[in-house]
Amino acid sequence: MSRRRVLISALAASLSSPAIAQQTAATVGQIDAQTLAAYLDVLLPADEHSPAASTLGIEADIIDFAKQVPQFQQLLAIGTDWLNTTGRGPFHTLSLVDQQRVVEWMRTADRKYVPGRFYLLVRLTGVEFYYAHAEATGGFDLNPAPQPAGYPPPWQ
Repeated sequence: MSRRRVLISALAASLSSPAIAQQTAATVGQIDAQTLAAYLDVLLPADEHSPAASTLGIEADIIDFAKQVPQFQQLLAIGTDWLNTTGRGPFHTLSLVDQQRVVEWMRTADRKYVPGRFYLLVRLTGVEFYYAHAEATGGFDLNPAPQPAGYPPPWQ
């Protein structure tokens, strides 16, 4: 089974919560890609070693992936819509400090409801897609193979 298939299965199972199902049964709009990109940049910002998530187009990867999991696509639409109600204007227009405050609150939110579930699942998929890009790890001193010289004996 591929990693992608495992991720799809895990997401589908995670979205089976009755509270999420009730919320996603409402009319679902479109995923706001700009808001999703800004949200991912709070989770995976640029630093001296790697670019921000939006620089690598992680929001587009997630939106494309969500086409395979309709419930996840609905959660993304509802979640980005909710994010756009957290300040004066869409989430992607808020200051970085305000965006960070919202995301920090979501981190501790009840996972039975959209903000907490959105945080959990978008973080999971965002990290998965982000580190699949060579540019995300290019600044790290990594060997191409996990143990190119073999495994050291346990007594060392």
